Amino acid sequence: MSTGASVWCVKSQLVDLLKEGLWEELLDIYQPEIYISDWWSTRCGCVYSICVKLLAANRSTVIAEFKANPDPHGFVTGSRDQFGFLFLPSQVSYRFRQYGRGVRYVHFLHRGKDILYWAGYYGARITNSTVMVKLN
Repeated sequence: MSTGASVWCVKSQLVDLLKEGLWEELLDIYQPEIYISDWWSTRCGCVYSICVKLLAANRSTVIAEFKANPDPHGFVTGSRDQFGFLFLPSQVSYRFRQYGRGVRYVHFLHRGKDILYWAGYYGARITNSTVMVKLN
C-alpha cells in the first residue's frame, strides 16, 4: 500500500508475462483477456490516476493502453480505518481484449496526492493492485 501527500506519490511496476509462465503463442494467437484492478481511498481528500500499458518485447512499443482519472474525493464520511480515519474506497478496473500480437509486458503506473494540504500523509491510499490473465 502506498499513501500520498501533497506532492504526487507515484508507484510503477513492470510485469513480464513470459516470466510469469505465459508463452508467446498463447499471447499472440489466443490473446487471453488481461484484467487489471486497483483500489484507492482517501482519508481527507485526494486525487488519483492510473495508466496501464501492454508493451511489446522492446518495453517501449505500446500495443494497448488504459487510463483513468476518477473524480477527486473530498473530505469524506463513511467507514473508519484501523486508525479511526474516515475513508471511501473506490475500485478502478479494466479488461484488455483483442489487443493484438506482440504483448510481452504489462506496465502498471498509478499515483495520488492530497488536495487539502494537511500536514502529514493524508492523500490517496492505493492498495490491492492486480493484474490477472484469464485462460479459458
